[in-house]
Amino acid sequence: MNRPSSTEIFFDLLRHAIGASQEFSHTPSVKEWNEIFEIAAKHTLSGITYSGIEKLPKEQHPPKDLYIKWHICALQIKKINEQSNIVASKISNKFRDVGFRNSIIKGQGIALLYPQPQYRQAGDIDIWLEGDRDHIVRYLQKIATPNEPVCYHHTDFPINPDISIEVHFMPSWMNNPFTNRKLQKFFDECSHREFENKTNLDSSGNTAYVSTLEFNRIFILLHIYRHIFAEGIGLRQLLDYYMVLSRGFTQEEKEETTRTIRRLNMFGFARAVMYVLWKVFDLKKEFMIVPPDANQGEFLLKEIMKSGNFGKFGDYYTKMTSDNLVTRVMSKLQHSMRLFKFHPAETLYTPLFKTWHYFWRKYKNKYYKSNKFIM
Repeated sequence: MNRPSSTEIFFDLLRHAIGASQEFSHTPSVKEWNEIFEIAAKHTLSGITYSGIEKLPKEQHPPKDLYIKWHICALQIKKINEQSNIVASKISNKFRDVGFRNSIIKGQGIALLYPQPQYRQAGDIDIWLEGDRDHIVRYLQKIATPNEPVCYHHTDFPINPDISIEVHFMPSWMNNPFTNRKLQKFFDECSHREFENKTNLDSSGNTAYVSTLEFNRIFILLHIYRHIFAEGIGLRQLLDYYMVLSRGFTQEEKEETTRTIRRLNMFGFARAVMYVLWKVFDLKKEFMIVPPDANQGEFLLKEIMKSGNFGKFGDYYTKMTSDNLVTRVMSKLQHSMRLFKFHPAETLYTPLFKTWHYFWRKYKNKYYKSNKFIM
């Protein structure tokens, strides 16, 4: 029997960490442990894999120097999570106090679904505010961000030097205007529920309004979808979706989720994601919202493993983040075309949306900086 690769051992360690598997039958070599550490870092899963190592007997632990390095990473992740919970709680409740119902999307809300939330590596804090874009921007300009650029669906809110915060006018979007209209309708229909779902973020009394499981069954899939088209995605976001689905759902909820996925033309992509969740995390059949597709799933898994966290390790990332506008746009279009099979319409509408958004941003940001708007 052939020895499993470092990637396969990494998958086994992940399954052990999240409780999908009760056994970890490997004793990796020093070389394999170092490769596993690098894969974990690439996919921002250092904390999760460390929680798996904590469950192992000492004879299966990595070498002492690497174990200490992993331990330090985990402590840093825990500290950042503590800070993120405090900041998320403060901004969620502060916005609520001044009249903006809101919801923390992804991030600290999703972490609550993990067996050990403190080990999920935190990113930005994304907060969705209820209300008209102009009304929200006017308020933000008054308190913190008079010259911050505004995009179609969000703007930065730089009030904390250590943690990036994005204020969303809508949780996300789609390039296809017809599908985007359906998506925004979905957001509108579930917004009241999302803006009232208050919960404890930790045991220290930090509370915030966070996304529900019903919302996340669509939104986290969409988040993966958006980023796989834009630049790439890592396994952490796939693990987030595993955590959402493994909480379970009724048959009625499954049917409603599937209908929404079909309306958004993400059915084929969802099938590929189900395969990845099974292959990597051993998602059980009863938690799959659509049947898995092995062919498309293998293609998607290769893309994920190659690109890493938000595509930062893909061979196309340098061009996609180039200072040269033409290079950046062309490389993103080429990347999108490689994924044509998942959503032809979304791919074909990409250059049209980007062109429209370029001029929209120029016009809107000029308007937001004008005396006419400020007054």
